[in-house]
Amino acid sequence: MKKKSLRVTFLALGLLGSVLTITIASAAPGGEPFFNNFFFRDRWVTQDRLVGSAGINRFYTWGPAVSGSAEEITFESYKESPNGMRQVQYFDKGRMELNQPVTGQVTSGLLVRDLVTGQRQDGNNTFVSLAPSMNQVAGDDVSVNPDAPVYASFKNVITFGTPDTNSRASTAGAVINQFINKSGVVSTFTPPEQLTIGAYQPETGHNIAKVFEDFKNLKGAINDPKTGQRLDNQPVYTDNPTVNVFGYAVTEPFWVSTRVAGTQRTVLVQLFQRRVLTYNPALSGLKVEMGNLGQHYYKWRYIENNPNLAAPTAIPAAVCLPGSDTTGTVVQGCVNNVFPPAGSNVTVYGRLITGGKIITGVPMTARFSFYNKVADCTSGPSGADGAASCTVNVSNDQANVSVEVLLIFIYNGVTYQNTVDFNPR
Repeated sequence: MKKKSLRVTFLALGLLGSVLTITIASAAPGGEPFFNNFFFRDRWVTQDRLVGSAGINRFYTWGPAVSGSAEEITFESYKESPNGMRQVQYFDKGRMELNQPVTGQVTSGLLVRDLVTGQRQDGNNTFVSLAPSMNQVAGDDVSVNPDAPVYASFKNVITFGTPDTNSRASTAGAVINQFINKSGVVSTFTPPEQLTIGAYQPETGHNIAKVFEDFKNLKGAINDPKTGQRLDNQPVYTDNPTVNVFGYAVTEPFWVSTRVAGTQRTVLVQLFQRRVLTYNPALSGLKVEMGNLGQHYYKWRYIENNPNLAAPTAIPAAVCLPGSDTTGTVVQGCVNNVFPPAGSNVTVYGRLITGGKIITGVPMTARFSFYNKVADCTSGPSGADGAASCTVNVSNDQANVSVEVLLIFIYNGVTYQNTVDFNPR
């Protein structure tokens, strides 16, 4: 089997037709990361596939997937999500979230509040109190950059929700000359470059640096994830970058002193709900880029505050199979562990939906293909929730080589199929 570019923990594809056969795409040029679902892949491909290509003068929107144990985090608790679990994936620049499995609504997580306040959000009104992040907001790692401002440095200048005492009046066109240090002390100083305010965010009561407002509205080439076609002069961060990528500004823009690639620099920083933006005068070409928010949040949540927490990998059917589509025919599928250890058992779940109706009482056959071997398992009749499952041992597979699983339902004389895959470790 070829190594895949898509790591699947569930599929919810509204496809029409009598026979449904879906093959997962092989790895594309450019070293794309594995993806937890097609919706995440489409968002990444649209904005990041062309980065580094000739004529593309911008940095990553998402960047590489955070490596190591972060790759195994596919769901996190969120009270209002289906079955209390929300599908996520960590990238260097942010965390993708799938809030609506049926519609495929992907958002960029509201991570900044958690890092600054230490309040981990596990639901619309559910929070867990942890220590604020002591990770650097910009520049080299805090281990070699001990004097740089950290997320906790901004706790007394940040606004969440409606305007508050940290909000400011609009100062359009004013030169940005506010400096913040690691202790959170704000002072006035002479900046290395005359940057000005370019917009105002009335929802939170904060000014936005013109270089950051221009960056949010950047136009350029993007990639059509369905056809692979390059589309020029398009909004890079969607038609509504505030909602879909950045969120509202939650601080004023501040100059900070931080080490960048080992050299002390003065850099402009501004925090938004979903992103951190930096402007480095020492760079040539495009000087604005997104901070490594996804990387920092993963470190804060799973290492700094939970050093012994194992990444959740065992996923029950109730979590990874979404509900019924309103229309169409679909075979939904998922595996309980996308990175199973050698010699372990893997359970695959499936559900058949036709005409928007979950079909019960129908058995499923799952055909596991690896190398020259094929192993079948057959479930009992699908239950009241339409879920069917069966289990196969993967001791004969090779680590880091994808196993493809063909899910087959036969209902009223018609065969319905779909595929999922996983990568043994």
